[in-house]
Amino acid sequence: MRHFVLAAALIACGSAAAGIIEVPGDCGTIQEALDSALSGDTILVAPGTYVENIIWPDVADLFLVSEQGPSQTIIDGDSTGTVITLLSPVVDTSTVISGFTIRNGAADQGGGIRCSVSSPLITGNIIEECFALSAGGGLYCAGSRVVIDGNTIRYNSAGIPYQQGAKDHTNGGGIYLTGGTGIAVISDNIITQNFSVDYGGGITCNRNTLITGNQIIDNQSGWFGGGIYHLNASGTILHENLISGNTSLWGAGITLQGGHLTITKCEILYNVGDGLHIYYGTLNADSSTFANNTRDGIGCGSLKAADSRGASVHHCNITDNDGFGIRSSNEWFSFDATMNWWGDPGGPGGVGPGSGDEVSRFIEYDPWLIGTGITGGTAGDTPQSMPSIFTVNPVRSAATLIIEGSGPAELFVLDLTGRIVSILFTGNLTGMQPVNWDTSDLASGIYFICIVQGEELSTRSVTVIR
Repeated sequence: MRHFVLAAALIACGSAAAGIIEVPGDCGTIQEALDSALSGDTILVAPGTYVENIIWPDVADLFLVSEQGPSQTIIDGDSTGTVITLLSPVVDTSTVISGFTIRNGAADQGGGIRCSVSSPLITGNIIEECFALSAGGGLYCAGSRVVIDGNTIRYNSAGIPYQQGAKDHTNGGGIYLTGGTGIAVISDNIITQNFSVDYGGGITCNRNTLITGNQIIDNQSGWFGGGIYHLNASGTILHENLISGNTSLWGAGITLQGGHLTITKCEILYNVGDGLHIYYGTLNADSSTFANNTRDGIGCGSLKAADSRGASVHHCNITDNDGFGIRSSNEWFSFDATMNWWGDPGGPGGVGPGSGDEVSRFIEYDPWLIGTGITGGTAGDTPQSMPSIFTVNPVRSAATLIIEGSGPAELFVLDLTGRIVSILFTGNLTGMQPVNWDTSDLASGIYFICIVQGEELSTRSVTVIR
């Protein structure tokens, strides 16, 4: 699995210019700066702790960024409300919140950040120690095509454990997403040690979402989905995530309750309970690992819904789980688990003929792989390692990117429309390669640094400030 890293490399810093509002230099508070800003402005916040409960103005294309990053710049909600609230439909991913520790928010929905019909880019922050009574301890997003990228989301909670006043079905200790059209994005975050009384310790996903490149580790929920609780969304994709060490009564790693879930190239490991629990819905899993979970790798429960559909699991490693590799007690639920590696060339145990992880009745497991299956069906192959991208975020007028990898590669930059605005490198990578990026001819906004190597594409979003 590849993971991208934001690191402080090199950046050419300029002086304050038109369109930049400095806090506290020009305005004493972040709220005052936002209220005075015009579309396209940057609010640049100096190091310090700002005790505020911010209401975002009805203005698009604002950049709220810190000078020295989240370790030095804190927005503290003082446990009196949501730290940052965005309620305007004009707010899209041209709006950026980057470089802050957002902490000590407390609200019914969305302790740290609440987005309702607003769709900002939230990147490079630490969101911690926030609380929601009903949903979204760290972030609550409703009707939103939000992009949550490159953040650390930790120590947040939803619901009150074992006390009078907790609301029914609390959701999303770290993140809660619900409603809206299109695709929301959760990418390259560390989501750890969040808690929900009922569902979704790390993430509750009740809308179509791309969840990619995240480390979802050591989260906890009381009932379903210690790491991820998926509810009724029709097109959610989990790609290249590490989902490990999470705890829940059912589906410690992931719970699927309705809709359609696709899992590719994920590692679902060492969860305290099932790696994945299917309550009902449709699952397609490929080229992933379900291993070392304390109950089943994949468990199929009571399936109380009339339309429970089925599962397709192929080219996966299903090994060393304490319970079954895959378990189902429902003959009317279609479960195609052919072409997987069970830890033994002779196949799965249980009702299977080998001594690998056990399968129960009602699992179609033959034929199986005779070696590891994570390469998409050819046992024993090793997937090519993709390069990593190291850069600053945001970028002013120039930056030095460090790309690291091996083999032929191309590095280029896209704008939000998908247009190539710069080609930065074409050739062979032989380790660490510095690449200069001149952004002086680019407008302020969000860009995507992309590496193509073979048939694989890797991306890293970066904010350019002019």
